[in-house]
Amino acid sequence: MTLRARLALLTSAAVALAVVAASVAAWLLIRTSLLDEIDHRLLERVPDIEEMARTAAELPEGSGRRISLMVGNEPLGLQTITPDGAVEPGLPPGNEPDALVLDDEEQRMLAGEIDGPLLRSDTIEGEDFRVMTSALADGGALRLVQPLDGVHTTLTRIAWLLAGITGVGVAAAAALGWTTARTGLRPIDRLVDAAEQVATTKDLAHRIDPPGNDRHEVARLAGSVNAMLAALDDARTQQRQLVEDAGHELRTPLTTLRNDLGVLLRSEQHPDRSLAPSDRAGLLRDLEAEAAALSDMVGEIVELARGGAEPEPPLETDLRALVDRAAARTRRVDPAVTVIVAGRPFEAVVHPVLLERAVANLIRNAVQVSPPGGAVEVLLDETADGARVRVLDRGPGISDADLPRIFDRFYRGQAARERHGSGLGLAIVAQAAELHGGAVTAGRRKGGGAAFALVLPQPILSPLLDRP
Repeated sequence: MTLRARLALLTSAAVALAVVAASVAAWLLIRTSLLDEIDHRLLERVPDIEEMARTAAELPEGSGRRISLMVGNEPLGLQTITPDGAVEPGLPPGNEPDALVLDDEEQRMLAGEIDGPLLRSDTIEGEDFRVMTSALADGGALRLVQPLDGVHTTLTRIAWLLAGITGVGVAAAAALGWTTARTGLRPIDRLVDAAEQVATTKDLAHRIDPPGNDRHEVARLAGSVNAMLAALDDARTQQRQLVEDAGHELRTPLTTLRNDLGVLLRSEQHPDRSLAPSDRAGLLRDLEAEAAALSDMVGEIVELARGGAEPEPPLETDLRALVDRAAARTRRVDPAVTVIVAGRPFEAVVHPVLLERAVANLIRNAVQVSPPGGAVEVLLDETADGARVRVLDRGPGISDADLPRIFDRFYRGQAARERHGSGLGLAIVAQAAELHGGAVTAGRRKGGGAAFALVLPQPILSPLLDRP
């Protein structure tokens, strides 16, 4: 069953239930009102009880079947009860002595224990009657018997009328429910159509016009879908840009590898073009360097392409040990450059492998731009915002033109263009900082060189030096 059908059914069922309940309540109220009216008419006859009893006693024997008392266009039966409890025939209907049983309350009335009048409902030969019993002054009592045929006829008519009204109400409720569901779900239909259009055309730039105001639930849903489409469109654009940039950057080392391999192949195929041992050794070294650079670039491209998808779980990590490992990985880049790590040990909750790679990239860049015999300082400290790793070098620094784009993918500053590199190292650092909810900044160091700061707003668990 569709959502529209369920809503229509629910609405019609709720209205139908309300109409049925109202109809039943109205029928019961009318029934009570009619019975109260009959009781009121019977009680109005109490002052005439004595006269009615004398009239019934003076009737000739056998005339009770031909004479009847009328009240409100309805016959009113009459029975006389003697002080000893005997029932004497009176006026029809219900005038037979054994038609009505003398109940306990009537017996108590005859004994003088309770006062009247008494009202009750009874059935005679399948017909319903309302019976009032009132005590007589000289003892005994008089019964007035009111048939309820008119009441039942009226109630039956009213019941059929209410049933018809209920049927019309249910039909109207069903139509109203269907119309309401159709109108209310029309914005949902537009959302579905828009989603199907995106799925069919693959056009993530398509947007949905939100209906109503911003507080409308469907409008909020449309806004969420638009935000999702914008995020998907941005992710696909970044993916396409990454593929295009990667293809462009990989073309150069692949071309170099192909050319060098071609020279080696031709020297093997043509003995007259054989290379000198020194040239051959140099060519092999170049091939090894280009292969290593290509391997690093592919690894960095894969790292960036993964982004924050399925990252390693955060762990309690000794940041000082992590920075030491990152520094050890980069010292062999240029043994002539000294890497100095300073900062006391403490723990924080981080993604250790990703963070170590990011710190190593910062240190590697600093080592590569440092002059022989220079030093790179790696400072670990705590700030009000969390942990901070600073990497300082005495290289050529960062130009004003390079600063705005220093963390862009495949961007290589003027000083970096003279050496091998992919231009992805700092982009990976920025990605790691974002994943940790932090930030990385770059600037010029006072006295020359560059200064990078990686700030991680992670809570410091406890200094390791303070532990017992």
